[in-house]
Amino acid sequence: MYFGEKVHLRALELEDLDVILENWNNLEMRQFLATAWPMSRNAERQWLERATTMDPWKDGGLVLAIEDKKNREFLGTVSFFDISKQSQSAEFGIAIHRPENFGKGYGTDTTRVMLWVGFHILGLNSIFLRTLAENERAQRAYEKAGFKKTGILRQATYMMGKFHDFVIMDVTRNEFLEECPPGTQIGEA
Repeated sequence: MYFGEKVHLRALELEDLDVILENWNNLEMRQFLATAWPMSRNAERQWLERATTMDPWKDGGLVLAIEDKKNREFLGTVSFFDISKQSQSAEFGIAIHRPENFGKGYGTDTTRVMLWVGFHILGLNSIFLRTLAENERAQRAYEKAGFKKTGILRQATYMMGKFHDFVIMDVTRNEFLEECPPGTQIGEA
Protein backbone atom coordinates (compact mmCIF):
# COMPACT_ATOMS: atom_id res chain seq x y z
CA MET A 1 0.00 0.00 0.00
CA TYR A 2 1.01 3.57 -0.61
CA PHE A 3 0.01 6.37 1.76
CA GLY A 4 -0.83 10.02 1.33
CA GLU A 5 -2.05 12.54 3.86
CA LYS A 6 -5.75 11.66 3.35
CA VAL A 7 -5.74 8.44 1.33
CA HIS A 8 -4.02 5.16 0.93
CA LEU A 9 -3.78 3.27 -2.34
CA ARG A 10 -4.05 -0.50 -2.39
CA ALA A 11 -4.48 -3.31 -4.86
CA LEU A 12 -7.96 -3.72 -6.28
CA GLU A 13 -9.72 -6.93 -5.29
CA LEU A 14 -12.59 -8.81 -6.92
CA GLU A 15 -14.54 -8.13 -3.72
CA ASP A 16 -14.54 -4.41 -4.68
CA LEU A 17 -17.08 -5.00 -7.46
CA ASP A 18 -20.20 -4.16 -5.42
CA VAL A 19 -18.79 -0.93 -3.99
CA ILE A 20 -17.55 0.11 -7.44
CA LEU A 21 -20.98 -0.47 -8.93
CA GLU A 22 -22.70 1.59 -6.21
CA ASN A 23 -21.62 4.82 -7.92
CA TRP A 24 -19.91 3.88 -11.17
CA ASN A 25 -23.00 4.56 -13.26
CA ASN A 26 -23.51 8.02 -11.74
CA LEU A 27 -23.78 10.51 -14.63
CA GLU A 28 -22.40 13.38 -12.54
CA MET A 29 -19.16 11.44 -12.09
CA ARG A 30 -19.01 9.64 -15.45
CA GLN A 31 -19.41 12.74 -17.60
CA PHE A 32 -15.96 13.90 -16.43
CA LEU A 33 -14.52 10.60 -17.66
CA ALA A 34 -15.94 11.28 -21.15
CA THR A 35 -17.85 7.98 -21.02
CA ALA A 36 -21.37 8.78 -19.93
CA TRP A 37 -22.98 5.49 -20.89
CA PRO A 38 -23.74 2.97 -18.13
CA MET A 39 -21.63 -0.14 -17.65
CA SER A 40 -23.18 -3.51 -16.91
CA ARG A 41 -22.20 -5.59 -13.90
CA ASN A 42 -20.71 -8.17 -16.25
CA ALA A 43 -18.59 -5.57 -18.10
CA GLU A 44 -17.36 -4.09 -14.81
CA ARG A 45 -16.56 -7.58 -13.47
CA GLN A 46 -14.50 -8.34 -16.59
CA TRP A 47 -12.66 -5.00 -16.26
CA LEU A 48 -12.01 -5.70 -12.56
CA GLU A 49 -10.67 -9.19 -13.33
CA ARG A 50 -8.16 -7.64 -15.77
CA ALA A 51 -7.29 -4.76 -13.42
CA THR A 52 -6.55 -7.08 -10.49
CA THR A 53 -4.01 -9.08 -12.48
CA MET A 54 -2.21 -6.32 -14.43
CA ASP A 55 1.55 -6.14 -14.56
CA PRO A 56 2.57 -2.54 -15.35
CA TRP A 57 5.36 -3.50 -17.76
CA LYS A 58 3.77 -6.54 -19.36
CA ASP A 59 0.21 -5.20 -19.65
CA GLY A 60 0.94 -1.46 -19.83
CA GLY A 61 -1.32 -0.53 -16.95
CA LEU A 62 -1.69 -0.26 -13.19
CA VAL A 63 -4.98 0.32 -11.38
CA LEU A 64 -5.23 0.85 -7.62
CA ALA A 65 -8.11 1.36 -5.21
CA ILE A 66 -8.33 4.68 -3.36
CA GLU A 67 -9.43 4.49 0.28
CA ASP A 68 -9.92 7.14 2.94
CA LYS A 69 -6.93 6.80 5.25
CA LYS A 70 -8.98 7.24 8.43
CA ASN A 71 -12.02 5.03 7.89
CA ARG A 72 -10.96 2.82 4.93
CA GLU A 73 -13.98 3.93 2.87
CA PHE A 74 -13.57 3.03 -0.81
CA LEU A 75 -13.35 6.34 -2.70
CA GLY A 76 -12.55 5.29 -6.26
CA THR A 77 -9.76 4.15 -8.53
CA VAL A 78 -6.54 5.62 -9.89
CA SER A 79 -4.50 4.33 -12.79
CA PHE A 80 -1.63 4.53 -15.18
CA PHE A 81 -2.32 3.25 -18.65
CA ASP A 82 -0.41 3.10 -21.91
CA ILE A 83 2.78 2.69 -19.89
CA SER A 84 5.69 2.84 -22.32
CA LYS A 85 9.00 1.17 -21.49
CA GLN A 86 10.68 2.93 -24.38
CA SER A 87 9.71 6.50 -23.45
CA GLN A 88 9.29 5.75 -19.73
CA SER A 89 5.93 7.51 -19.79
CA ALA A 90 2.32 6.79 -18.85
CA GLU A 91 -1.10 8.37 -18.98
CA PHE A 92 -2.77 9.10 -15.64
CA GLY A 93 -6.43 8.64 -14.75
CA ILE A 94 -8.46 9.00 -11.58
CA ALA A 95 -12.10 8.55 -10.62
CA ILE A 96 -13.49 9.63 -7.26
CA HIS A 97 -16.80 7.79 -7.40
CA ARG A 98 -19.15 9.70 -5.11
CA PRO A 99 -19.93 13.36 -5.83
CA GLU A 100 -20.10 14.05 -2.08
CA ASN A 101 -16.36 13.25 -1.96
CA PHE A 102 -15.48 15.81 -4.65
CA GLY A 103 -13.62 18.92 -3.47
CA LYS A 104 -12.30 17.36 -0.25
CA GLY A 105 -8.67 17.02 -1.31
CA TYR A 106 -8.83 13.29 -2.01
CA GLY A 107 -8.04 13.78 -5.70
CA THR A 108 -5.00 15.99 -5.09
CA ASP A 109 -3.61 13.65 -2.44
CA THR A 110 -4.23 10.57 -4.59
CA THR A 111 -2.57 12.24 -7.57
CA ARG A 112 0.54 13.12 -5.54
CA VAL A 113 0.81 9.56 -4.21
CA MET A 114 0.38 8.09 -7.69
CA LEU A 115 3.04 10.43 -9.07
CA TRP A 116 5.33 9.20 -6.30
CA VAL A 117 4.61 5.61 -7.40
CA GLY A 118 5.23 6.49 -11.04
CA PHE A 119 8.53 8.25 -10.48
CA HIS A 120 9.92 6.42 -7.42
CA ILE A 121 8.64 2.87 -7.96
CA LEU A 122 8.14 2.50 -11.73
CA GLY A 123 10.97 4.84 -12.74
CA LEU A 124 8.90 6.80 -15.24
CA ASN A 125 10.24 9.99 -16.79
CA SER A 126 6.94 11.69 -17.64
CA ILE A 127 3.27 11.32 -16.80
CA PHE A 128 0.48 13.05 -18.71
CA LEU A 129 -3.29 13.29 -18.64
CA ARG A 130 -6.27 14.53 -20.58
CA THR A 131 -9.18 16.19 -18.82
CA LEU A 132 -12.29 17.95 -20.06
CA ALA A 133 -11.67 21.68 -20.37
CA GLU A 134 -14.80 22.30 -18.28
CA ASN A 135 -13.46 20.21 -15.40
CA GLU A 136 -11.70 23.10 -13.70
CA ARG A 137 -11.89 21.45 -10.27
CA ALA A 138 -9.80 18.53 -11.55
CA GLN A 139 -7.32 20.86 -13.25
CA ARG A 140 -6.77 22.73 -9.97
CA ALA A 141 -6.16 19.41 -8.18
CA TYR A 142 -3.71 18.28 -10.86
CA GLU A 143 -1.85 21.60 -10.71
CA LYS A 144 -1.59 21.35 -6.91
CA ALA A 145 -0.08 17.89 -7.38
CA GLY A 146 2.52 19.17 -9.86
CA PHE A 147 0.99 18.87 -13.34
CA LYS A 148 1.32 21.75 -15.82
CA LYS A 149 -1.00 22.58 -18.71
CA THR A 150 0.74 21.88 -22.01
CA GLY A 151 -1.99 22.06 -24.64
CA ILE A 152 -5.56 21.66 -25.85
CA LEU A 153 -7.12 18.97 -28.00
CA ARG A 154 -9.93 20.91 -29.61
CA GLN A 155 -13.39 19.32 -29.90
CA ALA A 156 -11.84 15.97 -28.98
CA THR A 157 -14.87 14.26 -27.45
CA TYR A 158 -18.65 14.33 -27.79
CA MET A 159 -20.59 14.38 -24.52
CA MET A 160 -23.92 15.65 -23.28
CA GLY A 161 -25.00 16.93 -26.70
CA LYS A 162 -21.88 18.83 -27.78
CA PHE A 163 -18.19 18.57 -28.52
CA HIS A 164 -15.68 19.34 -25.78
CA ASP A 165 -12.01 20.22 -25.67
CA PHE A 166 -9.47 18.27 -23.66
CA VAL A 167 -6.79 20.05 -21.65
CA ILE A 168 -3.47 18.19 -21.79
CA MET A 169 -1.28 18.32 -18.68
CA ASP A 170 1.98 16.66 -17.77
CA VAL A 171 4.72 16.45 -15.16
CA THR A 172 8.29 15.22 -15.58
CA ARG A 173 10.43 13.21 -13.23
CA ASN A 174 12.83 16.11 -12.60
CA GLU A 175 9.95 18.47 -11.73
CA PHE A 176 8.44 15.98 -9.29
CA LEU A 177 11.78 15.09 -7.67
CA GLU A 178 12.31 18.77 -6.82
CA GLU A 179 9.23 18.49 -4.58
CA CYS A 180 9.68 14.88 -3.49
CA PRO A 181 13.30 13.70 -3.82
CA PRO A 182 14.40 10.08 -3.47
CA GLY A 183 14.03 8.82 0.10
CA THR A 184 10.89 10.89 0.79
CA GLN A 185 7.26 9.79 0.83
CA ILE A 186 3.94 11.58 0.54
CA GLY A 187 2.38 10.28 3.78
CA GLU A 188 2.78 7.70 6.51
CA ALA A 189 0.88 4.54 7.35
